[in-house]
Amino acid sequence: MTKTELQYIFAISLLFSLSFPPFPFGFLTPVALALLLHFLDDKSPKQCFRLGYWVGLIWGGFTLFWIAASTLPGAILVISINALHYALVAWLYGHFRRGGKMLALFSFPFVWVAIEYLRAFSDLRFNWLVLAHTQTYYLPLIQIAEYTGYLGISFILVILGILLYNIFSLGKFWKWLNAVAILIIVLALFIFGQNRINRIEAQQFSLLKAGLIQPNVDPYEKWEPSFQKEAFGMLMKSSRNMVKQKPDLIVWPETAVPFYLRARFTALQEIYRFLDSSRVYLLTGSPDYEYFEAEDDYHTYNAAFFFRPFEHSFESHYKITLVPGSETMPFKRQFPFLRKVNVGGGDFFPGTKYTVFKFKVEVKPGKFDGEKYVEILTAEPHKTNIGLSAIICYESVFPDLVRRFISGGANLLTIITNDGWFGETSGPYQHAQYAVLRAVENRVSIIRCANTGISGFISPTGKYLTRAGLNTRQNKIAEIPIVQRKTFYTRKGEWLGNFTLLMSLLFIFIKLFGYFVQMKSAGKKK
Repeated sequence: MTKTELQYIFAISLLFSLSFPPFPFGFLTPVALALLLHFLDDKSPKQCFRLGYWVGLIWGGFTLFWIAASTLPGAILVISINALHYALVAWLYGHFRRGGKMLALFSFPFVWVAIEYLRAFSDLRFNWLVLAHTQTYYLPLIQIAEYTGYLGISFILVILGILLYNIFSLGKFWKWLNAVAILIIVLALFIFGQNRINRIEAQQFSLLKAGLIQPNVDPYEKWEPSFQKEAFGMLMKSSRNMVKQKPDLIVWPETAVPFYLRARFTALQEIYRFLDSSRVYLLTGSPDYEYFEAEDDYHTYNAAFFFRPFEHSFESHYKITLVPGSETMPFKRQFPFLRKVNVGGGDFFPGTKYTVFKFKVEVKPGKFDGEKYVEILTAEPHKTNIGLSAIICYESVFPDLVRRFISGGANLLTIITNDGWFGETSGPYQHAQYAVLRAVENRVSIIRCANTGISGFISPTGKYLTRAGLNTRQNKIAEIPIVQRKTFYTRKGEWLGNFTLLMSLLFIFIKLFGYFVQMKSAGKKK
């Protein structure tokens, strides 16, 4: 590898990394894309693959280093596999470039987005470094996600990157034309987005009063048997203090209860007595298990339990998408021996149901006052049906999975998580910021409850109404709007992903057809 190549790889990787939270520099994304296109311009497909992989590897190292705080082998696995996506994009671009610059540039947004879409499948799925996540600090620019999903934002960013690349590679007239095109796209997104925010915030909604508990417990200490009782006692004490403010719902974070709650009769009885006396609903994370007689084996789950007052029982939901290498070994259902491979993670099994917890509460209508939602005091209270779903940690970066809960009847989401494994790195900030897109895509309120932060309430426009900072013990309460309408994206799903995949296959077919025609022509000349 030459010195020039190393300089380009480092510069492109740094620009991409600075585009992601916690840095509010998402405007650098098109710059990084333009520089990448320039870098690949005169390279063969083989060179493009190699250089694209190195960009993905260094970019991943800069942005995902925090995974190593939990599992170093898992971090190496994730970053190495993630880099293959960019190697594949670059390799295809190299092939299309041989067919002409026009074909390569026209196909580039479709190929990039199609591969972002495909990365959400299989046991190795890791949807963290998608381009759309770079824009979550610019709320007006992401409101289009209620129609296109996150892939629409990625698609537009790639187009902006191509236009910026053209400015530096074409003649004077075309430079100005591309510059004007960039200005029109950004202004159109801003005007549309700000208008949607204003219209939604002017509406009247039923308001649910919800509270969250951020206990700020060391994730390693809380699993010690000697500390489990104290950890549970802290949650109960915080919840008893919170009911003085009369919330309808209280949320505890992922695995907030550091033992198998199902099997702890005394803890369950304490929860039941508390809920009966306070008439509040409770959602908490807890590990759970199920015995399979045919296998003579237990399956463990990362679960969410939902409790209702005066019902001395609970409903459960099992996390569907598990973190590869950290919570489970990929493909262990197909190859059971992989359960014995230890890379420092757990041995959880995935759930299969998109659970919606349903309940009815008496609420008042309210409106947004510029900072928060407030009740209209003169209005009469009324009963409202709530469909609540629990997105557990890592699942919140998979838009189609989140969408399926809303499509199935949820009108309120919780994201319960434990980002304490990653300390004061960029990981918790990235994870918290990505939730903004899930709110906008589905126009739903989100209660994000994290063990050590960052917790908060997110409005249907993507605004954090209030938040608890990292590594602090805080309890937060807020009035949040319940939106009953489903967005176009919620109803239609990843239509854009399917379209870009179809278009990418069409471009590949065109390229292959041209190759075979060329080979046939060369054969006749011989």
